[in-house]
Amino acid sequence: MSKPNAVEVERGLLSIAYANLRTLLVMSVVASLGASVVLSGAGYTWIWFWFAGLVFLNLVRFALGRGVSAEKIQQAEMPMVARYRRTYAIGLYGSAALWLAPLSLVGHDSVASIYTLAIIFSALAAGGTGIMAALLREGRTYIAIMLGPASILMFRGFEDGTVLMALGLVFLAVMLVVHDRNHKVTRRALELSIENRRLVEELQSVNAGLEDTVATRTRQLANAANSDDLTGLANRRGLIEWMGRHLDPDDAREASVLFLDLDRFKQINDAMGHSVGDQVLKVASQRMMACVPEGAMLARWGGDEFVIVLPQTEDVRATAQDLSTCLIERIGQPILIDDHAMSIGLSVGASFYPSDARDHRALILAADLAMAEVKRNGRGASLEYSETLSLVQRRRFDLGRALGTAIENNELFLEYQPIVDSSTGRIHAFEALARWQHPTLGKINPAEFIALAETTDRITALGDLVLEEACREAATWPCSDNAPKVAVNVSVKQLRDETFAMKVLRILARTKLPPGRLELEVTESLFENDHPAIIKQTISSLRALGVFIAIDDFGTGYSSLSRLQTLPINAVKIDRSFVADLEGNGRAVIESIIMIARRLELDVVAEGVETDTQLETLIGMGVNCLQGYLLGPPSRQTDSYFETERSDWIAGDFGRRSGRSVHHLYKSTEGLEPRAGGQPLSRR
Repeated sequence: MSKPNAVEVERGLLSIAYANLRTLLVMSVVASLGASVVLSGAGYTWIWFWFAGLVFLNLVRFALGRGVSAEKIQQAEMPMVARYRRTYAIGLYGSAALWLAPLSLVGHDSVASIYTLAIIFSALAAGGTGIMAALLREGRTYIAIMLGPASILMFRGFEDGTVLMALGLVFLAVMLVVHDRNHKVTRRALELSIENRRLVEELQSVNAGLEDTVATRTRQLANAANSDDLTGLANRRGLIEWMGRHLDPDDAREASVLFLDLDRFKQINDAMGHSVGDQVLKVASQRMMACVPEGAMLARWGGDEFVIVLPQTEDVRATAQDLSTCLIERIGQPILIDDHAMSIGLSVGASFYPSDARDHRALILAADLAMAEVKRNGRGASLEYSETLSLVQRRRFDLGRALGTAIENNELFLEYQPIVDSSTGRIHAFEALARWQHPTLGKINPAEFIALAETTDRITALGDLVLEEACREAATWPCSDNAPKVAVNVSVKQLRDETFAMKVLRILARTKLPPGRLELEVTESLFENDHPAIIKQTISSLRALGVFIAIDDFGTGYSSLSRLQTLPINAVKIDRSFVADLEGNGRAVIESIIMIARRLELDVVAEGVETDTQLETLIGMGVNCLQGYLLGPPSRQTDSYFETERSDWIAGDFGRRSGRSVHHLYKSTEGLEPRAGGQPLSRR
């Protein structure tokens, strides 16, 4: 196909210019009317004669251009085409020149009028870059006439006139560049339009044998619309169309949908870059394809999500289970890219047609819900959809909305559980525990709504609410030299906020609680966070204030000794699961934690103490502080755990709770040398 010749292109550009003439004239009249109104208000009554002249010129231009259509330009001889262009240019230049008249007549003491004209001139020039993009020479001349002399005439009498004139000339240069680019775009679009028109004409003249070529091209375009560019797999559209063709609602046999989501892909993508992430996706899709049985469909749903549809067979559930196992094993193998070995995992959710859903998108959504449940419960596994998951999802949705309202309206409340110093029997601290009693949903388990707050990004607002309320409450407790601290759980997301330390300082100032009486507990998940420098700085700032820091649920997560020894923390809290397993492997874990803590000069707190045997064993092992229902359950009232008239904050008589006298605990250590690691936290 030949390229359009220069004459054909010039005819087309002139046709575009005349097609835009009406818009250009309307813009000129509206702008002149605005200028006339402003200047007449400043006392320049002659402006209306200028307005009449400009309107007259525009009417003449309209009359001359009215009969010049695209068809007329295409059919005219070249001398006539040149005449049309000269007529257009003369009217354009005359309009631009006429616009300069007000600038020579307006006094420079009328600053408002000058700036109004400057704005109008700028707008006309800017608009001209697009409306007159078809004609390069004429457009450049118009913009130069409008902005060049105007930049000098408008600002020559100003105090900072030189700067303003320079800015005007710079704006002129920018508009010329913009006009040039717009012209190139317009010219290229016209050339493409001519090429497309010629292509259509050629196709119409081709014999019937080319119909096969057209059909082939159509199929290729359809395949492209239904395919994923990166992996070559089907995309969402292709998958839904395939399901429409291959799933028969009249077939009694089941089909299955597997929704796949790569684990830890986001960390690789963020750390290594999108190019590496794309390579990981390609490798993963190839490994998936190696597991997919013949007749099934594998598609990329989006991002790092994939969908497999198994056709209707007699035993599709067993096939789905075997396929899930194969996929998890294959994807879990290390991926080597650019000499870097990377490990990802796979979470799989399964649904079945038509038992779980008949609508194809609803069927995929059901598998997605099952996959999301796998993610929430540790990843790297498969799960089949059930109605329970739908109810759970609905409950999460309802709780999510209600939680936001509860936080905004301060509907949550706190309970406090004592943490007792094992050497003295004094209450070292009260841990503040958030509670939520919903008016219709009832009592919400803290583990449920706190996890929900984490996933819905409400954890910061919840954490701030609990921290302020706990500090305010602790400030009202009877004061003494050994007044207990208040322990508050904080999220890693809070520590990742560079302003968190200042936020804590402001809360302490508002509540008048000394920093030394605040203890913040954070879970081991801080060790897996991808912002170690920020977290370390936040913890260091908090320690500099005098706030105590403890690692909660220690031993259950992602502990890194190299990170642990660099963080300025005060204590570690042994998770209750190890205390409950004291008769088994839990004892060895606790002994190891105590040994590590002593080496790092950290205190050890054991939570979940519920029996006398656990109490005595932990004291004998050298645990510094104890927490659990044996010593006192969470309560909204703290005064039930100590005698407010005494200054030593001795733990109250919990014999009523544990079936023994608290003094038995204290007497058992009377007269003995302090244990290694037995220094109470309150003395650190």
